Parts: sequence; C-alpha cells; structure tokens
Amino acid sequence: MGQGFSLTTLSAGSAGIDIPELSDLVYEKSMGTARFMKSIRARSQDGVVLVKVVVKPYAMDLKKYRKKIIRERKALADVPNALAYQRIAETETNGYVDIEKKWLAFQLLCAVRDCHARDVFHGDIKTENTLVTSWNWLYLSDFSSSFKPTTLPEDNPADFSYYFDTAGRRTCYLAPERFLATGETPDPKAPITWAMDVFSVGCVIAELFLETPIFTLSQLYQYRRGEYDPVDSLLNRITDKDVREMVSHMIQLSPESRYSAEEYLKFWRKKGLP
Repeated sequence: MGQGFSLTTLSAGSAGIDIPELSDLVYEKSMGTARFMKSIRARSQDGVVLVKVVVKPYAMDLKKYRKKIIRERKALADVPNALAYQRIAETETNGYVDIEKKWLAFQLLCAVRDCHARDVFHGDIKTENTLVTSWNWLYLSDFSSSFKPTTLPEDNPADFSYYFDTAGRRTCYLAPERFLATGETPDPKAPITWAMDVFSVGCVIAELFLETPIFTLSQLYQYRRGEYDPVDSLLNRITDKDVREMVSHMIQLSPESRYSAEEYLKFWRKKGLP
C-alpha cells in the first residue's frame, strides 16, 4: 500500500522484485530514479541481471505488450549486439490475496480503534499513510489532526491541494462533513471526530479491494450533493458481500449513521474481517 499501491497511472512507484516469479533473483540495488520503469540490479545463478519493473493500474491488461516483447526477442535472437528482454512476468497489481486484504483491513481498524481509545484522531487516513511491511504488518502513520485544518471550503480547492493532496492523485478520502458550503464560516477550533476517521478508513479498505480509489475531490463534492454514489458505480465490484456491506456502511453521508472502529470490529468479526 502507501505510495506503491496508490496509483491511477502507469508508474514505477516503489516496485520491487519480491514476487514468486522472480524468486531466483537476489536484489542488489535500484538504479536511477525513472518515473516510468524502475531499474533494479539483481543477481542470478548465472550472474548479474537488470530487471525493469512497472506498477500497472487497476484493470490494465498487459497481454498485448507481452506478445510484442516476445516477438521482438525472437526477432533479435541472432543479433550479437542487441539484448532483448529475456523473461516477462506479470502479477496482480498489488500482490495481495483476499485473506491478506482482510487482514490488513482488520489491522487498520484495530489501529484506529486503539488510537481513538486514547483520544488521538488521525485526520488524514489514506492509502499513502498506511505502511505495510513485507510480512503484512500494517502501520498507520502521518497523524495530522494537530496541525491540518478540520474543515475546508467547498468552493476553493486550494486548501485541500496544499494540505491533503500531497501525492498529486486528486483523490479525496476526507469525510464529507469536513467541507463547508459557500457562506459557511469555518471554526478553527473544530475537532476531528472518530466518525471522520471511520469514513476515511472505509475509503482505504475500498481501494485495497478494488485497487482503485472511490473518490476524487470533485466526486466527493458530488457525493455531498447526492449526484454520485460509489456504492452503485464501484463497490459492487467487491466480490465479498460482507466487505462490500461494511465499506458501504462506513462511507455513509451522515456521520451519526457510522459505527465506531470498535463496533465494526465486533459486528463484522468472522464475516468481512478475520
């Protein structure tokens, strides 16, 4: 997750070679800082190899590119001064199976529950701020309720871009009640609430299962006005009925209708959660 998972365009991201298809390769170092394809120096039984890695966005099919690359390799096989790609491996976009996704969702809810129990509220929960280790342990990071604004003007996205769109994706997982209509006066002392964090958690879990964000900033504005509903347009792609229902419940417009993190853990335990 985090920067490597949160992608809507083809990018190198933080891609690596720790996949079963490349288990015979040993990572040595990254080479360069390319934005499109990441170059990694690795070592095999036969010597040093160069691996080119790209993170594909959701639902992108790379089969046609694979066929072209294989055709090029065959055509260049007898050219002594040309070195084509020798191996091609395509994996799922994020490498997590459903049970792993549920485990990560469970950990995120546990983190939020424990933080809220200590009267600590995050204020900017999104995939970029959820860090996952190689053994699937999740950390919630970048707590921001102490210094980022709670409410934002709906008619001026500049504050959102400055404080919350640090990755430049234009996705928005802030609770709809944090946006003020034209003419409303912001309260500089307005606190972050647990319901606001829960909405953001629902968005993160949805992106984890869908591999695509469910709200852009403009779509969240539309959601506030009743002109857009991700439940119908996106969440129906989540095959697990319990997870789909849990996420739908978490992103309700009314903060009073949402449960606390602890209540979600209790109600969906052994259903959508491990």
